[in-house]
Amino acid sequence: MKVQSERRDDLAILSVTGELNGDSVAKFNEAVAAARAQELRDFIVDVKEITAIDSAGLEALSALQRQCEEQLGMVRFCGADETLRKIFEITRLDKRFIIDGTVEQALAGFA
Repeated sequence: MKVQSERRDDLAILSVTGELNGDSVAKFNEAVAAARAQELRDFIVDVKEITAIDSAGLEALSALQRQCEEQLGMVRFCGADETLRKIFEITRLDKRFIIDGTVEQALAGFA
């Protein structure tokens, strides 16, 4: 799994590629921690290149959501394919997460 991090103004954009699972979730958490170290509290997580996700990956996304809420920040997810959207629905995370189609739509949600 690969996480590319980009800063735009006062928010972090994390693009995840590959499998987000128990073996790779530490890398995702490191990217979140690095953004937090820059005092960023708003995130966009681009999930369009995620090829597989397990409970550890879902927990990492949920933990980011909780952390943002605690810091009065926001996280928006974008690019979820049909399979990932179905996983979010089954786990009811679609009720907690803001899911946009593209990074640009997610950016507009912060305006």
